[in-house]
Formats: sequence, structure tokens, C-alpha cells
Amino acid sequence: MTEPISAAISAEIEAARAAHGGTRDDVAAAARAAGAPATFTASALRNLEIGRRAPSVDELLWLATALSVPVRQLLGEHRELFGHDAYRPPECGAVEDATRSAVEDLGELTGRQAALAQLAYALAAEVDGSGEKRQPAALAKALTDTLEQLWKLKPADTEQDDDLGAE
Repeated sequence: MTEPISAAISAEIEAARAAHGGTRDDVAAAARAAGAPATFTASALRNLEIGRRAPSVDELLWLATALSVPVRQLLGEHRELFGHDAYRPPECGAVEDATRSAVEDLGELTGRQAALAQLAYALAAEVDGSGEKRQPAALAKALTDTLEQLWKLKPADTEQDDDLGAE
């Protein structure tokens, strides 16, 4: 841990927003919808991202909800200092909960894995909420295919036999 926790958090907030694809205005509006006050604007978010000020615990919660990421992700390299509690949206249903638990077992996700995990969560939420307008079988198939792709990207076990198999 070489940089202060607040600097790492600032960088992670910016990275999460970039991965999410929303503008600062979009994310600030979503954070307000999650409970942030009207004063939480794009300008306030910019101040957090550039490290002008450290986020409060409340702001971390609002931003995690707005960006659909676990609060721990926003803690950057310092996440292990804060334990491990998996993010579960308040409206998380049984399929989404099971999907999130299974994906968490893969450990830290990056790149395509992270994108596939987000897709899997969205599909699982759709399966949980499928109603008369939805196609539950098609959604379940899409979820299964997405998870299969995600598991294929899982890094292989790197443990190797030091004696190259000799007994």
C-alpha cells in the first residue's frame, strides 16, 4: 500500500464510472436517486474523482449503488482492510443472489470477466423479475451462456508440480 487510502478511492471511483459508461451528471443523478442530497452534483463527483476531497461513507454507499458495484470495489487496493461483505442490491432476488455468490467465488475480476459478471447479474435480475412480458427460458439460457463464458475465462490453477511429475 503505497498511496493514501483516499487517493486510491478517488481513482477507483473514476475507474468505476468509466467502466459504467455514465457521465458525471448521470452518475450524480443516480446517486441522488440512491439517497444523496441535491447538492451531490457532477461537480461534487469531480471533486471526489480528482482527489480534491475524500468521500464520506454515505457518498461511497450512494456511488456504489449508482454504479452497481460493491462498496469494497471503490476501496481499491485497500479493500482487504475492510473485510468482505458482498454487495447485494436491495431488490436482489434468489437467482441474482445465487449468481452473485457463484461469481464471487472466482475472486477478483478484471476486463472481460468483470463485464461478463455485470451482464450475468443483469440477466439474473431479469430472470428473478420475469413476468408476462418476459421470456424466462430465453433469459435463463442467456444467463447460462454468459456464466459459461465467464468460467472459461477463469485463470487456470497456477500450482505446478516442482518435480515435473516425477515420483
